[in-house]
Amino acid sequence: MISYLVAQTYLIFLVGVMVSSGIMKNHNLLSDVFKFISEKIPSKRGVLSLISLVGGILPIPGRVTVSAGILSNLAPCCSEKNCNEGDKICRKSRSKFGIIDYLSTHHYYLWSPLEKTVILPMAALGITWGTFIGYVWPLILITFVYILWYIFYKFKEDDIILNESIFGDYNIKRFIFGFVPLLVSIILLASGILSGAVIFGTLSIYYIVLTKTFNIKEIFSYVNWWLVGLLSIVLTLSVFFKSHSMEIQHFITLHQSIFNMTEPMGIIAISSFAFISSWLMGSSGKFAGIVALLVSIYGAHYLVWFLVIEFFAYNVSPAHKCIPIGNMYFGTPIRKYFEAIIVWQMLLLIWAFIATFII
Repeated sequence: MISYLVAQTYLIFLVGVMVSSGIMKNHNLLSDVFKFISEKIPSKRGVLSLISLVGGILPIPGRVTVSAGILSNLAPCCSEKNCNEGDKICRKSRSKFGIIDYLSTHHYYLWSPLEKTVILPMAALGITWGTFIGYVWPLILITFVYILWYIFYKFKEDDIILNESIFGDYNIKRFIFGFVPLLVSIILLASGILSGAVIFGTLSIYYIVLTKTFNIKEIFSYVNWWLVGLLSIVLTLSVFFKSHSMEIQHFITLHQSIFNMTEPMGIIAISSFAFISSWLMGSSGKFAGIVALLVSIYGAHYLVWFLVIEFFAYNVSPAHKCIPIGNMYFGTPIRKYFEAIIVWQMLLLIWAFIATFII
């Protein structure tokens, strides 16, 4: 019973992340970071990438819409008299924004300690964020090299047209008290000195006090209770699987042709189930739950494989709303999205196969 209760402390971590993220978005606490980036980065491609990256850091519903909204304002095509939506040059420039926005906001699922796709597998395996990164760092390296190559090789600086007048005055007080505590919290989490529950539970209280958000209804509105319930179930099943590992291994042995990840048919059957499930649902929360359950059964050795399989399916799912959002904002052709996404995902899949089944 105690092990079940200890496992549930991850819920405090998740709720703390949700409340902190919601308040930061609602009170625009990242605007000074955007302003700083736009003033200090000489490359227009770099400005777009970093603003989209920072805008996508918060694990909130519709964050791609938030990031796309910011980048849409940076595109001058709708506001300048000599550059309207029908102009070929402006439409070409604007279409680049969609790919940059997508790539810059979707790597978080692989590594950010704020993401449910990281929190749920961590909770299922009972590991720290540092341990998690120890498994997935090659995926992160591949991802960032690919994104930088795509943005700075596939796009030219002259292709990007910016409207840099959208930001207001720089507010150093808001930067220090709004953004820096989040940065410090992530560093503390990475150090392993304190648990995620303590760090982000404290951070959420800090933001509540800072912004005087004392309305319980408003605070609860930032929490995705469905996801909290899912994590609670995952944690309970994880403890159950660990306490009955011998029985589960015996069952897998008896049905090894279907359920054994050391047999070719087992790999194909289980991986197909994982991919198809994630592809049909198109939800990061749901695919995180499936990854968590699978690694709690098969162990940390298969973390990279299951994470990549589900991430691949999620990114190409017809139920994934981020591509239609980008297409709506920037007019980026769907084909261009898939050209960029599939190459990225195939690189991750190749490494996942090597790391899981060859090395």
